Amino acid sequence: MILAAGRGTRLGDLGERQAKALIEVGAEPLLARQLRYLGEHGVDRVIVNASHLAEQLAGFAAEHHGPPELDLVIEPEPLGTAGGAVNALPLFTGAPILVLYGDVLVTERIEPMIALHSKHRPVATLGVFYSEDASAKGVVELSGSRVTAFHEKDPARRSGWANGGVYLVEPGWLAEWADHGPPLDFGFDLFPAALEKGRDLRAHRLERPVLDIGTPADLARARERWSSLQG
Repeated sequence: MILAAGRGTRLGDLGERQAKALIEVGAEPLLARQLRYLGEHGVDRVIVNASHLAEQLAGFAAEHHGPPELDLVIEPEPLGTAGGAVNALPLFTGAPILVLYGDVLVTERIEPMIALHSKHRPVATLGVFYSEDASAKGVVELSGSRVTAFHEKDPARRSGWANGGVYLVEPGWLAEWADHGPPLDFGFDLFPAALEKGRDLRAHRLERPVLDIGTPADLARARERWSSLQG
């Protein structure tokens, strides 16, 4: 599932007039790159949620002919990162759900993360990368692969293992939140609650940083980094 319902307020005017997932990196919409990335990893069906500027994403979906197959879920109001996934649960088969934020670009193979999740079957496995400036990101503390603490956007966390916005999530765990009203967020709500209740939460260390377009500065860096990766 690609989470693309966010408003993009940190992007200023650009986020107001263009859906974040359709912002171009390397002359191609981020969503197109994500779909190709997932297809290359054997994913044959992707759920994309939309709310802010949903008509733009609907237009993209109408022109997308796969693979992978794309199903668009429109939310009348944003439900939050986890709320969007909970809302889409009836569309999934019961296998672990691969969740990808609509404003990030992952550039490495996902099989090792899938293997880690399959081995331990935690409620969720997070893809994390080391960041020297993690103050605006979710940061995990680890013991081996086990997450022992999760800090969401803590200005005091200047560096550490940052949340990459790519997860493997057990649908049964998501279903436990079905009666919780929106908004519902992975970083602020589900991950801290899992740790508080002693649930198993794991992290896979990504070898390369995730490219994030959440702010104008992030977008500029992502475009520069993508260009260098292609060069």
